[in-house]
Amino acid sequence: MLFKIKNFNGNLIVFFLFIVLFILQDFFFKILQSSALPLAASLIYLPHGLRVLATLIAGSKILFGLFMGHLVTGMYIHYSSNPTIFFNDLTTALLILITSIISTFCVFVSIKLLKNLDDGSREITLKTILLISILSALINSLFVNLTYYLFIDDWSINNQILRYFFGDVFGGIIFFYIIKQFNKNIKFLEKY
Repeated sequence: MLFKIKNFNGNLIVFFLFIVLFILQDFFFKILQSSALPLAASLIYLPHGLRVLATLIAGSKILFGLFMGHLVTGMYIHYSSNPTIFFNDLTTALLILITSIISTFCVFVSIKLLKNLDDGSREITLKTILLISILSALINSLFVNLTYYLFIDDWSINNQILRYFFGDVFGGIIFFYIIKQFNKNIKFLEKY
């Protein structure tokens, strides 16, 4: 086998949870915002919370499930109105691939950066979750928007950076709150 996926069941669960959170976010929060800009970021992006928590718990073993979740939702965002253009528009397909990779690895990179700065961050606490959520939202916002800016002629990078950043942070906070409410037995969230 050329490509072996570590922790296949975990990746499959993360992939499906990512899709479900994206659908929930798209259904509930897209109605509350309006933007004339194409591909405008959600002001509350629930999958970011899954990105952070899954990566903190499972590390690099879960990156394939996150990547596939990003790839599928990215294809939905770009091609849901006209799926046939996928085969004629290689630039957008490449854009989806690049931004999916960036979004997948932003949390992993944030965890590595935080561990290099602070040896006390090895324990999963609310402080660690929030720091990683904010740092990864910043990395994701900057690099994804730079990629869009390079590929899309009319991309307005100024307000999109803030929308991506705040959407990831707010989505992460709401996701952690929901997880805490549904599962009181999560040890590292008990104090909060």
